[in-house]
Amino acid sequence: MEDNIAQDIIVKEVKDFNLDFVLKIKKLEIENLGEVSGINEWVIPVIIKYGKLIIAIKKAKQQINNGEDLIIGVNELIRDWDNFNCAFIHSFYIKKGFRNKGIGSILLKKSIEILKKDNIKKLELTVDPKNQTAIRLYEKFGFKNYEFIEDLYGKGVNRNLMICEI
Repeated sequence: MEDNIAQDIIVKEVKDFNLDFVLKIKKLEIENLGEVSGINEWVIPVIIKYGKLIIAIKKAKQQINNGEDLIIGVNELIRDWDNFNCAFIHSFYIKKGFRNKGIGSILLKKSIEILKKDNIKKLELTVDPKNQTAIRLYEKFGFKNYEFIEDLYGKGVNRNLMICEI
């Protein structure tokens, strides 16, 4: 793993939050998903309270980031009301500058461990068919392409629906 970064990564589910934390997540959303795709301070607390927000944190070294831990990965999930043993990954991303270092694998692996404790048996997500890096990551964890959905999130915003039994 590049830079041995894995040893400094902690993955945890967020249960407690304040406005400063929500605004940090909002900023990450915009930086990594764009203004249109990123969720805001109205939705983030709902995901935390009624879904799951699982984050990857790079532990701070004193001289870096003023000694403050850095959120470098985010996994936002909601549960399927029709199939209570199924969760949907709403957003999954690694902060720019930390990609392609194995952090996505760490975050997804730990997320699956957390979800199994909640009796989740199936995970679903949608991914841009052009995002081969993300598709390879998901396939590594057993996700299979289930369906191509045209215009899912607006005109020309096509997605692959991928499903994994966990």
